[in-house]
Amino acid sequence: MNYTFIGDIHSASDDLKVLLNAINTEEDRLIFLGDYIDGTATRHFSKHEETQLIDPLGVLDILMNRVNQHSDIVLLGNHDDFWVQTATGDDLSYQTCRINGGAHTWRKLGIHSGALPVIQRALNAPKLAPYTKFLSNRPFTWETGKILAVHAGVRWGVSLNKQEKDDLLWIRNDYYFNAGLESAGWHKNELGKVIVTGHTPVQIFNRSGFIKMQADSQDVPRYLIDAGSRSGAFSGGIVALTLDPNGGFVSAKFVVNQQVQEIPNKLIEEDFLSKDPK
Repeated sequence: MNYTFIGDIHSASDDLKVLLNAINTEEDRLIFLGDYIDGTATRHFSKHEETQLIDPLGVLDILMNRVNQHSDIVLLGNHDDFWVQTATGDDLSYQTCRINGGAHTWRKLGIHSGALPVIQRALNAPKLAPYTKFLSNRPFTWETGKILAVHAGVRWGVSLNKQEKDDLLWIRNDYYFNAGLESAGWHKNELGKVIVTGHTPVQIFNRSGFIKMQADSQDVPRYLIDAGSRSGAFSGGIVALTLDPNGGFVSAKFVVNQQVQEIPNKLIEEDFLSKDPK
């Protein structure tokens, strides 16, 4: 059995449907890496903008069905945790959520108030409670003997069972780079397993699709597959990366604006959509 990892979706139910139709959903095990909600409706080009669908409940309906019908793995992302913690009345999560796409998401959920008590009640009311329960039960990690999947990354030097929640959902540079500095190069993979993460849009690194990280040719690869879905980037989309049971590359597909592209293995560390199509 191969494993197909699907990066951050951010309310793009239209792209997700196209992607699922383009991959082997019957024979592969699907692992979703988190951040299913929030997102911006505007896709920015150099000379114009386009409006895209924001459909958080549509995405969650698809995922809930995949879990119930196919036993897919759906991990928790930091944006999903915003929902969960806001539903408990946590003020810090509510405030962070509000300025990171939450206010727009709440309107899409039919919540037309910015007050925490109102939002909390709505997330626990019969209409939305099944989604709140679903997100509350999502695991932080998934692994085999050869592969680990987690939303953001891990804290090096800490065993997996002692990782902090904030690192699993939020870590960036300290996971990617030596001493947390991009100029110092990729950090060595100390776990010895192929690691697949999302969380940071690859457009931040001036790339599209996904990135393979190796400190040297002997280092066990890590993959970053947050392709910037509904981030505002013109190249923002969703990536599905398929690995074999040993963590070897099988294929990768990229959906942008409901169009599917195959990413050749030789381009896994290169821009394959490097110019803004005017």
